[in-house]
Amino acid sequence: MKKAMTIIIVPILFLSGLSLLLYPFVANQWNNYRQSQLISSYDTTLADIEASDGIDYQAEWDRAQAFNESLVPYILPDSFAIAEATEEDEEYLACLNLTGNEMMGYVEVPKINIKIPIFHTTSEEVLQTAAGHLQGSSLPVGGENSHAVISAHRGLPSAALFTDLDQLEEGDYFLLYILDDILCYQVDQISVVEPTETEALSVVPGEDLVTLLTCTPYGVNSHRMLVRGHRVPYEPEEVEETVPSILGAPSLRTNYLLWVMVGLAATAVFILVLYLIDRRRGKRVKAASTRVSGRDIGKMNADADGFEVMDLDSDDLDKPEDKKS
Repeated sequence: MKKAMTIIIVPILFLSGLSLLLYPFVANQWNNYRQSQLISSYDTTLADIEASDGIDYQAEWDRAQAFNESLVPYILPDSFAIAEATEEDEEYLACLNLTGNEMMGYVEVPKINIKIPIFHTTSEEVLQTAAGHLQGSSLPVGGENSHAVISAHRGLPSAALFTDLDQLEEGDYFLLYILDDILCYQVDQISVVEPTETEALSVVPGEDLVTLLTCTPYGVNSHRMLVRGHRVPYEPEEVEETVPSILGAPSLRTNYLLWVMVGLAATAVFILVLYLIDRRRGKRVKAASTRVSGRDIGKMNADADGFEVMDLDSDDLDKPEDKKS
């Protein structure tokens, strides 16, 4: 009965552990697929609208620029705090929303090989699967006196997002795909601040800035990492020069497949050790059983010899009686 229970319980425990081990890898692959589908759908939808009805891109740029000019400077909120606004800003949500799903465009960081959709607001629903635009900051359309803030989570088990953002250095590039243009920004400042310290997100007169924002330290999330870039002409060759030779080589934190392989190898070693221990124990039990069996056989032989001696003695005792008769 005990052996039968072991045969049932061990596979269940193994499958449970394997499921937990595979979850981050499978979930991240699914989110990568979903993000690529959103980006592909965004590009396809814009192409379809342009082919059928046409898109006045200049009007869309002008509308977004006008919205940026209308912003009144104020202390920007922490992007991961609960929004205090009681009603939505309809004009804000209407800008850069040609596809109707509140997707503004997408951000690409070539050095860490990520391409993530950007949605309006930094609601938790958005941040679980994509990047969000911090409402109150400039819309990401460039131009003087603008400072857009793009925020995404770090360290989610189900999506990489900005997990490897700390690998960026000054001089690296990131790209914003907005409407019909690609906006290129070069990193010029990386800082770590308290969640309430938002001065670094303010507009700098005459500058065209974008900041990528996420939580730090990894797994603790007590502070905010700000990776700021200034607008530069988009030169694909220069951007490629900052990309590692092994494109998209993930860090240990986001190399989910590596952790699956390590986990499976550790499990295999554990099973092998259990097998060897069980095999050695079986040999000991067999040897002990053989010794016990040998003693039993020896005792039985000794007993048999005793009985034989007693029979011989009985015969010898009967001989005098036979002589008397």
